[in-house]
Amino acid sequence: MEDYIDQISKYFETVPLWPFLLFGIIALVAVAVEIVNRKRREEAINNFRHTIETELASMYPRHIRWPENVNQYLCSRLPEMQHNFDVLRIFIPQDQLRSYNMAWNAYCDFCRNITDEICAANEQSTNTQSDSDAKMVSAGNNENDPKKRFHKLVSDLLAFTKI
Repeated sequence: MEDYIDQISKYFETVPLWPFLLFGIIALVAVAVEIVNRKRREEAINNFRHTIETELASMYPRHIRWPENVNQYLCSRLPEMQHNFDVLRIFIPQDQLRSYNMAWNAYCDFCRNITDEICAANEQSTNTQSDSDAKMVSAGNNENDPKKRFHKLVSDLLAFTKI
C-alpha cells in the first residue's frame, strides 16, 4: 500500500500542476453558472406567477367577478404575460416544452375568442336548466363554461411553475 502512495506522490512531483488548477477553476465557474441559472429560473417562475396573480386577481384562483368586455380585458394583459412566458420558456425542460407551448396557445386562443355574448349565453343556459337536467349535462357543460375553462387553462400554465 505504501508503494502506491509513493508512486502517486512521485507522480504529482513530476507532473505540472497547471492542468489541475485549470480544471479546478472550470469546476468553480460551472458551479457559479449553475447557481446563477437556478436563481434566474426561480425569478422567472416568481414573475410569471406574480403576473397571473395580479393581472387576473379577480378571475383566478377564486372567481370574484367576470369583467365587462372580457375579450378586451384579457387581451390587454397578454403582452406582459407573453413577456413572462418567453422568459420562463428558457427554463422549461425540453421534454415539457411542447406541452408548455400548447398550454400557452390554448390560453391565447381563449383570450382572443371569448366574448361577452358567449359568457351571457352560457349563464343563461345554466340558469334555465332544471336541477335534474343540470346533473345530467354537468359533465358536458364544464367544457363549455368559459369560467371553468379559463380556470383550467390558467391552472395548466401554472403547472409548469412547480419548482
